[in-house]
Amino acid sequence: MQIKNITLIASLFVVITGCSNIPQAAIDVNKQVSVGINALGENGVEMVKAWELSAYSMLDEKWSKVYAKANESYRSKKSIAQNAVLTAQQQEGVAGLSALIRDEVRSKINAKANSMKSIIMSNTKNTIAANESITNLLISANAIVNFQQSAVEEVGKIIPIPPAISTFINDSLNTAGL
Repeated sequence: MQIKNITLIASLFVVITGCSNIPQAAIDVNKQVSVGINALGENGVEMVKAWELSAYSMLDEKWSKVYAKANESYRSKKSIAQNAVLTAQQQEGVAGLSALIRDEVRSKINAKANSMKSIIMSNTKNTIAANESITNLLISANAIVNFQQSAVEEVGKIIPIPPAISTFINDSLNTAGL
C-alpha cells in the first residue's frame, strides 16, 4: 500500500512539473496583443484610404493630360487633324471620352484600394483569431495547472504523504514557481 501511495504521488508530481505555471499577467498581455493587432489593422485601412485619396488627387492634377489623351484619341478615331478647330459637338465628344477615361481610372483605383483593405481586414481578423486561440490555450493551461495543484493537495489529505516526500514535492513546486 505504501509503495502504491508513493507511486501515485510521484506520478502526480511528474504531471504537475511537466506543466508550467502561466501567470495571469501573461494572459492579460496576450489579450492586449489582440487590441494592438486590431489597431494595426485599422491603421492599415486608414493608410489605404489615404493612398486612395492621394491617387484621386494625382488623377485630378493630371486632368489636362487625360483630356489631351482623350482629344488625341477622339481626333484619331474621327480622322480630325490635330490643329483643326473642333465643333461644340466634337468638344463634347472629347469631354465625354475624358470623363470615361477618368471614371475608368477612378474605378481601378477604388478596386485596388478595396482589395488592399479587404486583405488587411482579413489578415487582421485571422491574426486576432489566432492570438485569441493562444490566449484561450494559456487560460486552459493555467486552469489545468491550478487543478493539478488542487489535486495534489486533495490526494495529500486523503493519503498520508511521508514528510520527506511532502517536503520534496513542496520544494519542487516552489522551485517551479507553482
